[in-house]
Amino acid sequence: MQMRFAMFALFLLMLLVGCAAPPKRLQVEHPVPRTVALMPFSSKGGVGQQAANWVAQQLIENGYTVIDSSFTTAAVSEAKFYDAGLSDEVRSALLAKNLTTLVFGSVNAFSCDFVRYSNLLGTPVDKNRCTVSITAKMVETATGKLLWELMQTYSEEGRGITALDVMKPLVITNISATLPLPTPPSEVKGTAKKP
Repeated sequence: MQMRFAMFALFLLMLLVGCAAPPKRLQVEHPVPRTVALMPFSSKGGVGQQAANWVAQQLIENGYTVIDSSFTTAAVSEAKFYDAGLSDEVRSALLAKNLTTLVFGSVNAFSCDFVRYSNLLGTPVDKNRCTVSITAKMVETATGKLLWELMQTYSEEGRGITALDVMKPLVITNISATLPLPTPPSEVKGTAKKP
């Protein structure tokens, strides 16, 4: 009986942790450029491009103009970028293409494990426990100045659930909630306000 109560209490705790409020929108003291270049996210197993696609969708929905990763990787290869970081050579290549603000990241964990529990009636219940961890950053290309960063890890259990099922809402909810608002076009240097 005590074991069942302990399992029930653990289950409730996991539900409460999963319902935590998303982070608040980041307030920045300096203007954030409206146009950003996107790099595919680094990952094992090729899920980095999917994560980058979902991040791009959220950037667009939050008022950003996104330069597709196919253009960005034509300026500097994904492998070179993630090996060298924002080295002088990488910065020069990006700035030569006028890519002044860069969004990139990584999928640090992307896995599911099979778990078997006994429910309160003692019947075995099979579930997947999936964990996803993502890091996303926005930097000023010329200086490497960090404009925005998000690091999130989330786990969820369910029948037939996949790591992609966990990653999509993690990206969509948390990226959108924390992105700084881009500079309005009227405040961008060289843009005159219309009367």
